[in-house]
Amino acid sequence: VRSALRRSLHVPGYTIYEAGDGEEALELLKTTKVDALISDYNMPKMTGSQFVRVVREKPELKEVPIIMITSDNSTQRMTEALQAGANEFLVKPFTQEMIEQKLITLGFDLKKLKDQAPPPSNPDEPQH
Repeated sequence: VRSALRRSLHVPGYTIYEAGDGEEALELLKTTKVDALISDYNMPKMTGSQFVRVVREKPELKEVPIIMITSDNSTQRMTEALQAGANEFLVKPFTQEMIEQKLITLGFDLKKLKDQAPPPSNPDEPQH
């Protein structure tokens, strides 16, 4: 899932950070400023909802938009994630367009960022 997300989320102007579990993510957040968080509900050491609750307790992260992803499309799981503090919810499998739409809903101007990006390099062109 993380590698699929990394490919889907390649947006010029943003750096993607990955963590193997909630505890690792919390350690990373101690030293890294982020514009948004995407968390899987099912991860080792803590659930996505537990992770979101801890994040929301931190004043510097209280307003960071959070998208929760899961393979469980039950109303109970969605309600739990939103009550924990997630802003959006996405059920697997999902497409790049679905992720982008959630980010747009959260206020990210992806079109502007993509328009500002340099054109992709041609792999057949020699690199200088």
